[in-house]
Amino acid sequence: MSEEQEHSERPRFWIVLGGVIILLIFLYFYQPFEAYLDENIPNIRFSNVIFWFASLVGVIGYAIAHWQSFRKNIFHSSGQLNVETLVFDTLQIAILIAVIFCAGATIQAIEVLSEHLMSRGAIVDAEFGGKLLSIILLVILAVLFYLLHFVVRAFRTGWTPRRPPPRMTTPGPSS
Repeated sequence: MSEEQEHSERPRFWIVLGGVIILLIFLYFYQPFEAYLDENIPNIRFSNVIFWFASLVGVIGYAIAHWQSFRKNIFHSSGQLNVETLVFDTLQIAILIAVIFCAGATIQAIEVLSEHLMSRGAIVDAEFGGKLLSIILLVILAVLFYLLHFVVRAFRTGWTPRRPPPRMTTPGPSS
């Protein structure tokens, strides 16, 4: 009974995550916070905060995923260490974090391109082409990392090619 009551009083993970996202959105538009970042943290500007946020999410995600992998494979496996599982977990985690970094860089590049389009007189020029090419290359890189994740996953679980089901021959009218 007390365990059920204790579980219901704790805030759920998704509620806390939603609160953090709302707080970050508030801080993004809060002008004194922007001034604080500009004055006190070198080499970070509000124009590249999206990439910094994606980097922070990637680093925290990497640490949490590693902790869960180590806890599952080292602490809970009562003395048996499965190195192959740890290696594949680490590789999959690193690839997915690379996807997060590419996605953050893509969003930042889109923001830079949007700023270029809103503030400049000429729309199509060499600078526009360079910014558009960087977005295309980042998207391709993110897709390649995502496909690499599936290849690593296939090697981990074993490659099973999909075969079409065998055809059933139905007895036809015999002559």
